[in-house]
Amino acid sequence: MVVVEFAYEEMKKLVDISREDMVEGLNNLGAPCEYEKETKKILAELTPNRPDWYSMEGLARALQAYYKRKKSSYKTKKSEYAVIVDNSVKNIRPYTVCAVAKGLKFNDERIVDMVLLQEKLLGTLGRKVKKFGIGIYPLEAIDFPVKYTAMKPEDIRYVPLGHGREMSANEIIKQHKKGQQYGHLISGFEKYPVFLDAKKRVMALVPVVNSAETGKVDVETQNVFVEVTGNDLNACNAALNILSCTFADMGGEIHEVSVDYGNRKIKSPDLCRKTVALSTEQANKILGTELNSKEIGGLLAKMDYEYAGGKVKVPAYRADVLGPIDVIEDIAIAYGYNNFRHTLPDFFSAGSRIDPYDSVDSIMRGMGFLEIKTFILTNREKLETVGYAGELVEILNPNNIEFTVVRPNLLADILDIFSNNKMKGLPQKYYEIGIAGSGSQRLVFGIMDKTLQLSDVRGYLQTLAKEMGAELLLEKTENKLFEEEDSCNVLINNKRMGSFGKVKKGVLDKFGLGFDIYICELVLDGKVQ
Repeated sequence: MVVVEFAYEEMKKLVDISREDMVEGLNNLGAPCEYEKETKKILAELTPNRPDWYSMEGLARALQAYYKRKKSSYKTKKSEYAVIVDNSVKNIRPYTVCAVAKGLKFNDERIVDMVLLQEKLLGTLGRKVKKFGIGIYPLEAIDFPVKYTAMKPEDIRYVPLGHGREMSANEIIKQHKKGQQYGHLISGFEKYPVFLDAKKRVMALVPVVNSAETGKVDVETQNVFVEVTGNDLNACNAALNILSCTFADMGGEIHEVSVDYGNRKIKSPDLCRKTVALSTEQANKILGTELNSKEIGGLLAKMDYEYAGGKVKVPAYRADVLGPIDVIEDIAIAYGYNNFRHTLPDFFSAGSRIDPYDSVDSIMRGMGFLEIKTFILTNREKLETVGYAGELVEILNPNNIEFTVVRPNLLADILDIFSNNKMKGLPQKYYEIGIAGSGSQRLVFGIMDKTLQLSDVRGYLQTLAKEMGAELLLEKTENKLFEEEDSCNVLINNKRMGSFGKVKKGVLDKFGLGFDIYICELVLDGKVQ
């Protein structure tokens, strides 16, 4: 739970409504709050699904739409600011998106609020900096173009914020408070990611701490450079949009930044509204209402959407809206949960067994494996890293570049899990029972440790077969994912049902992994592709 507190008088400058209406409005919107007479502050408790509310400006924006149907509008100005991304960061923290905000008026309280917003975004949307880190720098202290690259730890030296002397990267990780908190995210790599300005001054050790020379924002700062850098491009864009909209609501002017990845260039931030298709029939069916198009449009306006011709335009700061169901939920909020009529379902459904693979679950858990659940959608690039070159079921109009095809197997997904958890303790053992593109039910399990041999892992597969009452046979074969000496087909009752082997070092490098990994994938329902 995230708590945002603010003085009523300060909020009133942003949205001129009574204190009672302010409290009632936030409660109706799903941000339960109360007024403290002693401090004269309103405290709102927020769930992580609305990171755009983690600042006073975000809550004011919601109240402006709810009470006054005031539509937010954000634009970026073209600029010559540029960031160059070096290929050396590809396997560490490969993505960065940036913005410049000008004309801000900071005071001590607003700086504290910005730091709190930054920390709340990192702790929720950023998964405690695993997905991304955020850097905010005074614009005048930086010379462009800025370069995002990786350097050897011994070559990184600068004065970090909070310390009065120059330190090396390894000293920062061991001695600095932020280094002790986030250093584990990069300490396993040979090189560490950094931002350098045109004078080759270190702006920050990513995602640990800014430089005192180029990264200290104070009350004199009016213009800032913002970077959001991490492993998840969608999360990076979402966080940057929230920050950019917040700075704009503070009176700032947002300028775009060109980010050059070598093989492509992007402009960020993108504050255009995205479009989601929604029909009145779909909304009424799910809500049990009889709203017409005009009424739905009015309710959506209270939630800062635009609606016309069956199309909903979603504000750039809404990181939580993935499809029409999220929009329909906001229609329900605007309509008011207390206004829905209580009815009983007009149908009956008998209970039945859902999961026919409970015994497999029990066996895997009994052997000490942790269950994971991943998406059935993935992308071609990820599948190519595990050597898949077959036909794919492709999404014609994907909303997200990360989810463009239906996965043909579960191999890339479990490697992703190992990659996201590589800084955790060893050994790591995961399994998943999930559906692949053919509609087949599959089991994948894997083990990661500093060093592993075939004999260390084969016993788990033998135990699984024995508990299932099946006859197991391993047949040596060639597989693009596995090392030649440790690559096998798995035969269950003399029928090929999967593959098993040690993941090649080249594949591990693409996922940023430096430990041995064995993986086994089995078809549970006989539908072998």
